[in-house]
Amino acid sequence: MNPLDYVKKEPYKLYINGEFVPSESGKTMDIINPVNNEPFAKAYIGGKADVEKAILAARRAYDEGVWGRMTAKERSKLIMKAGRILEKRKEEFAVLETLEAGKLFGSCYYFEGDMAVDAFEYWAGVARTVEGKMVPCNEQGAWNCVLWQPLGVVGEIIPWNGPFLMGCQKINGILAAGNTVIIKPATWACTTMSLLAEVYHEAGFPEGVVNVVMGPGGECGSALAESPLVDMVSMTGGTETGRKIIEKSADTIKDIALELGGKSPNIFFEDVDIDRAVEWARYGFTLHAGQVCVSGSRLIVHKSIYEEFITKLKAEVEKFVPGDGFDPKTTLNTLISRQHCNSVWNYIEKGKAEGARLVTGGVPYTDPKLEKGNFVPPTIFADVTPDMTIFQEEIFGPVVTVTSFETEEEAIALANSTIYGLAGGINTNDVKRALRAVNKIHGGQIYVNSYFSKAMVESPGTGWKQSGLGVAGIHKYMISKTVFFDTVEGSQPPIRL
Repeated sequence: MNPLDYVKKEPYKLYINGEFVPSESGKTMDIINPVNNEPFAKAYIGGKADVEKAILAARRAYDEGVWGRMTAKERSKLIMKAGRILEKRKEEFAVLETLEAGKLFGSCYYFEGDMAVDAFEYWAGVARTVEGKMVPCNEQGAWNCVLWQPLGVVGEIIPWNGPFLMGCQKINGILAAGNTVIIKPATWACTTMSLLAEVYHEAGFPEGVVNVVMGPGGECGSALAESPLVDMVSMTGGTETGRKIIEKSADTIKDIALELGGKSPNIFFEDVDIDRAVEWARYGFTLHAGQVCVSGSRLIVHKSIYEEFITKLKAEVEKFVPGDGFDPKTTLNTLISRQHCNSVWNYIEKGKAEGARLVTGGVPYTDPKLEKGNFVPPTIFADVTPDMTIFQEEIFGPVVTVTSFETEEEAIALANSTIYGLAGGINTNDVKRALRAVNKIHGGQIYVNSYFSKAMVESPGTGWKQSGLGVAGIHKYMISKTVFFDTVEGSQPPIRL
């Protein structure tokens, strides 16, 4: 397989109102392969004018088009049809995701590709199961029902670390709820979202229901957040970006849902099987080279197993083979960009400067091929204290901190001692202790004796503290309406003048 055979020779276009179009400015940007920092494709750069066109198209499709009149069954069938189309093109998506996001091809094809197809199937089913409820009233002949209805026009801002899978999961939830959508992918990884528009187009989605505008967040994301014609903005990304969305949406007080940063704790009590526990710890901070928001980037290890745990973890992470994601021997992929790579290296230097013990990693690769890319070796810092920068701030790379504890209360206190509350891990054979810890950790998704979700689309987590806003599931993209009926003939107000 030659990956470049799957790449379009012309720039990837925006998708607005059922048409693939260049941006208003006609400007393009290079799409960079982070393995070697060389361009392999081009895409049009959208701006505020393009976003405004997409918003108007989505508004018309919802308010005046056939989409707003479709039944849940009809929407479900369209989503399922699109999923069948995606399934046939799965390899094409996996190749592009590997090229632009620097992932491992096997993971993109066999795991993320299958999960992306499953997202269509799941949301097609959920679309037909949204229910309201009847609420008892305190008067005879009075009925009260609660309905769930679409919000309307949703702007969905997709992150660069997993646009293919996350895009399919989020966009189909928006559509299943009956909304129209403007998708704003990250400029570092946008081609799969342009390609996804082709899937919805081929499936026969009405004009304006799905729109894709690539472009800088400062301009395109702000236009979505500020527009009074957009009913909701949903964003996955960094906490600082989340703050900007809150600020930009303040004048319209629109619904927002934010899935933000994390600095998730992974606690290991003294009764664990150390070899198995080390495997989960390694997996928890090195998946996609640590570029996962729920990564277990803070290991909190009982003092009695502390040094043995570190020694075995060091041995495990030193087995990684960095390289191109298309090489089957590669087990460690690159980071997304030189800019992000430099940020991770800055954190590593801070860890050294602040006195953390560098166990392994922390030094750039010297292989000429790897030097061309954005590779960072898995890095372990031990004896890390809560006052250190690397303990408190999200690094978003294959860097983990290790901190010791003696009591359960101390472990929980360490786990909760950052501004984040996205996820967390608990490793113990004591069920009662595990349940106590689950209850006390401030986080929206907790893994017990494992790491990462086993039901990403069925049971999404929510961010606590500065890790996010908004509920999960289809109601994330809907709004409730309460309706009262009076069935008594000739009823009159209880108080008459």
